[in-house]
Amino acid sequence: MSRGQDFARFNAGARAFLEPDIGPTENEDCGACDDPAVYRVPWPSVGDVAYCSYHLARYREQHPKLWNRLEEAVDDDLSALATQGNRFLSFDSVPETLFEDGFHAIALLADGRALYCEREPEETVTYRAVHPSLEVTAERDLDLEDEQAFLQWVEHEFGVHHWATGGGR
Repeated sequence: MSRGQDFARFNAGARAFLEPDIGPTENEDCGACDDPAVYRVPWPSVGDVAYCSYHLARYREQHPKLWNRLEEAVDDDLSALATQGNRFLSFDSVPETLFEDGFHAIALLADGRALYCEREPEETVTYRAVHPSLEVTAERDLDLEDEQAFLQWVEHEFGVHHWATGGGR
């Protein structure tokens, strides 16, 4: 057998292995958070990923062409599954400033909340996690020298979908 035939057979096997598994999920966690997944969708660089309803809604917003192709290819009602719930879907939907302009948005967290930072701190800085209802769900005051470690902790513990650009302190 020639080397070309082995390579062709390998490619055919690899292609079948890398085909995305698309459809409803059972007993799987979301690939982006701890919520239960509802649907597995194609993901260009990895093949496929299982998403909860919120992350499925983010997928629809961030990849509209891929979403449209997916909707045409499947019989399932994907729009009924892709619900954002009461969460910020994108950083564009996050109010830039809150609390009488004393705080500005710096991040969209993976759980759909926004992270706000005090605009002009002195010795300590206040951070607030804000629900789309504009309710503060968590607040932390810390010394300015602890700020970078805190932001790294937030990214590790909660995940960050998007950091603000150019608006930082």
